[in-house]
Amino acid sequence: MDAEIILPSLGRMSLTSTWLESLLFGINCILFGACIHILTDRHRQPHWILYVSCAFHMSISTAHAILAFIQLLDAFTGHAYASIPHGADIYFATPNALFIINLTMYVANVFAQDLLLIWRLYIVWGHNRKLLFLSLFVEAAHIACAIVSVVLIAPSNGLLFSSKVQAFGKASWTLDLFLNTTVTCGIAYPLWRASIRTAPISNHSYQATMYTVIESGALIASCTVIMFALDVAGSPAGFAAVNVAVQVATTTPLLIIVRLGLGLTHGKSSSNENAMDDEKDGSLRFARPVQVNVTHTQTEEIASALPRSSLDSVESDN
Repeated sequence: MDAEIILPSLGRMSLTSTWLESLLFGINCILFGACIHILTDRHRQPHWILYVSCAFHMSISTAHAILAFIQLLDAFTGHAYASIPHGADIYFATPNALFIINLTMYVANVFAQDLLLIWRLYIVWGHNRKLLFLSLFVEAAHIACAIVSVVLIAPSNGLLFSSKVQAFGKASWTLDLFLNTTVTCGIAYPLWRASIRTAPISNHSYQATMYTVIESGALIASCTVIMFALDVAGSPAGFAAVNVAVQVATTTPLLIIVRLGLGLTHGKSSSNENAMDDEKDGSLRFARPVQVNVTHTQTEEIASALPRSSLDSVESDN
């Protein structure tokens, strides 16, 4: 009865979140296939980081989806819990090996997604080390809080909703939200400036790439806000939503590659037709103002800033 009072429907929440996770996993499978098609195009030479990122995120998503279904089978059909009242609620309220593994994969997937975002910021700002180290410092604090939360839950007598776990969990989500918001805006700002500079002298627009950055960043940020709000409200659904968050952390980087690679963005399509064409050395620089002789090559480089881009040819053209 105590389990019913504290966690009235944790089993149902987990069932719902796993169902949503399966839907997102299906979407990720489609996006992953599209990413492979784009990255293996013989006319493009994307950076190896994109290959590793896609493979890692998809591997985590697949493993997490499988383990989530195994957890459901244990909770609803396992003899130890199916034979007692509210067995599924008790199962998901009691940390076990599968839960810890799934939670660890969530932390790893978010960590990889954040590192990829920071890498893009580093490229867009012309290899600015100050921004890189500052972003990595915030990310280190975010992951440290997340790891502490997992460590506190890991022992056999660990409590999922203890005050310490909640404190570190909230700190982790707050830092992650702050990092995603600031880094996304930091990436979008140079693209917006480039769009303003080239608008009078070019028929191409960089706003489409900027919109893609903001929309994709808002996806994971919205998920984090929902989880944080649920946790602050004292709802166990915040932890249940981890299943969905794992898939969203995979969707975000894959979606950027697909949208820019296929030109599925807002704005003029001509600015995105070759969004991945110059993914070679990744040295995107805005050190000098764009000259009058803006070329189609420059447009390709700006548009491909997020998956992988280069503006070196801008300087060579000038």
